[in-house]
Amino acid sequence: MKKVDKEQWFIVGLDVLAKDGFARITIDNLCGLLQITKGAFYHHFKNIDGYIDALMKYWLNQNTIQVIEEADKLPSAKERIEFIGNAVIQRLHKSEQVIRAWGFSSPIVKKYVQQVDDLRIEYSTKQRVLLGLSEEEAKNITVLEYAIFVGGQQLFPDMDKKELEQLYLFYCQKLQSSELK
Repeated sequence: MKKVDKEQWFIVGLDVLAKDGFARITIDNLCGLLQITKGAFYHHFKNIDGYIDALMKYWLNQNTIQVIEEADKLPSAKERIEFIGNAVIQRLHKSEQVIRAWGFSSPIVKKYVQQVDDLRIEYSTKQRVLLGLSEEEAKNITVLEYAIFVGGQQLFPDMDKKELEQLYLFYCQKLQSSELK
C-alpha cells in the first residue's frame, strides 16, 4: 500500500487550491490525486475540517512564519522588508488568492487569513520602526503596501509571478525615492 506523509497532503492541497479552487478540496478528490484510499486520509485527519485546519496551519507556517524567520537572519531592517515582499510573491500568488476567497465562506480559513495578515503587517511595521519611522507612520505605510499587494491579487488574478514581482520592484523603487522609506 502506498504511504503518504502529512506534508504530501498539504502540497497537493495547495496545488488543488491554485489550479482548481477550494470547492475541489474534498476527501475523494485528494485521495484520487494521491492515488490512495480514504482510510489513508482518516489515518492523518479526523475529517475534512481537520484537514482544512491542518492545511491552513501549513500555509501559515510555510508562507509567513518561515519567511519571517528567514528574514530575521538578514542584517538590516531594509533588507528584511525587501526579503519579505519578494518571498511572499515567490511562495504564493494563486493559492493565496483562493485561500482569501475561501475565507469568506469558511470560518477555519478566515481565522488563518487573519493570522497571516496580522503577522505580516506587524513584522513589516516593526522593521519600518527600526528604520526610524514612528509607529503610526510605519503601520500606515505597511497597511497601504499590503493593501496594494492583496488588492492586486484580487484585481488581477491572472497576473503571473514575474509581472507581480516587476510591479512590486517598481513600487519599492518609487518608495525608496520618496520620503516614505
